[in-house]
Amino acid sequence: MQALLDTQLPNPAYVTNLWWDIVAHNDQQADWFPWIPYERNSMRWAFLYPEAREQLVNWRDDWADPFLAQIRVAIAHNPKSKELAKLRDDILAGNAEAAELWKENRTQVHPDGDIRRLRLPYHQREEVPVKIMALAPLRNTQLRFIVLMRDWAPRR
Repeated sequence: MQALLDTQLPNPAYVTNLWWDIVAHNDQQADWFPWIPYERNSMRWAFLYPEAREQLVNWRDDWADPFLAQIRVAIAHNPKSKELAKLRDDILAGNAEAAELWKENRTQVHPDGDIRRLRLPYHQREEVPVKIMALAPLRNTQLRFIVLMRDWAPRR
């Protein structure tokens, strides 16, 4: 899996488990997301670290709402997962806005094909639109293989 991640350069790419712990990533992922050394869980980072609101452009609508919708689907598919339940509980206890969004009861299976914007802290805070490419390896469909591809398409 690491070899496949490395072939995605210059695009950031990573693999998460069922509860969004980053279990592998390429060098570009670490360059774009400097929080990886101190928080291995992408969802916890997005909701419990203040810098996430700065790096994830349009945090509430483009990132937080879809992320919570994905967590809801993951829990529905894996209702006995203690890790997913703890992830949800930690996020809702630690972020009042997330707790409010959770009440809206939205669902989303995956972000594949979504275009969202990032602000890159190690690149003069450059704002980059990315297309999220989400895949699941056939040998373990509980893993997610994510590639963030720069979206060069002109906006209307």
